[in-house]
Amino acid sequence: MEDRNLDLMERNEGTREKFRTEVKRFELDQIMQHFTETMQAIKSQFSVADELIESGKVTEGENIWRAQVIFLASAFDFYMHELTKYGLCEIYAENWGRTDKYENIQVKMKVIEVALKEGGDIDWFLEYINGHYGNITMVSYKSVKSQLKLLGLNLTSIAERAFHQIGGTEKTGDKLKRRLDELFERRNIIAHQTDRAHTDAQINSITKGIVQEFVSDVEKIVNAIDVVTRNM
Repeated sequence: MEDRNLDLMERNEGTREKFRTEVKRFELDQIMQHFTETMQAIKSQFSVADELIESGKVTEGENIWRAQVIFLASAFDFYMHELTKYGLCEIYAENWGRTDKYENIQVKMKVIEVALKEGGDIDWFLEYINGHYGNITMVSYKSVKSQLKLLGLNLTSIAERAFHQIGGTEKTGDKLKRRLDELFERRNIIAHQTDRAHTDAQINSITKGIVQEFVSDVEKIVNAIDVVTRNM
């Protein structure tokens, strides 16, 4: 009986331990480091594709380019997820101003109970937002615009910083929208249709130049977001 009571006491003591999450919140330098490392890995595949094409394996080389598009979209998506965790925690900690979308985040009662027991600890919130936004793809213009609005980041300023030197008649905001949607669409066609058209099953044309432009524009967008974020 005494052993059973001791076991019960140990279990009760365990339930009083503070909630701890394995989810990590990275600082801006670390977030950019993750993105930069991934971009370096993506760019390194250009030489692989070149070698294949030069040796006559054109289809294999083109498939490397297609893989680069998928990894590029993933790199941007992951950057946006890390930025979301960072930004929402900054708002929660009252380091950034609160936004209307932040005010309207819906939290289930069981999560609120954890929050109340934790007092001022932020771990519960980090765990929640990681799960809440974890399955949301943040590549299309619509989704990126929504996340930037949630965090209070100025979309116009980001577009200007990314594409202010594009020249021509296209507005910077229009180019931001077009390039994100083009990347998202091409990524989906490659991932879900093996880059074939639904209409006639023909394989879409792809070139090194197309991929290089995607890489360049995504880097411009991320660098612009980073600058605006650091000025919050």
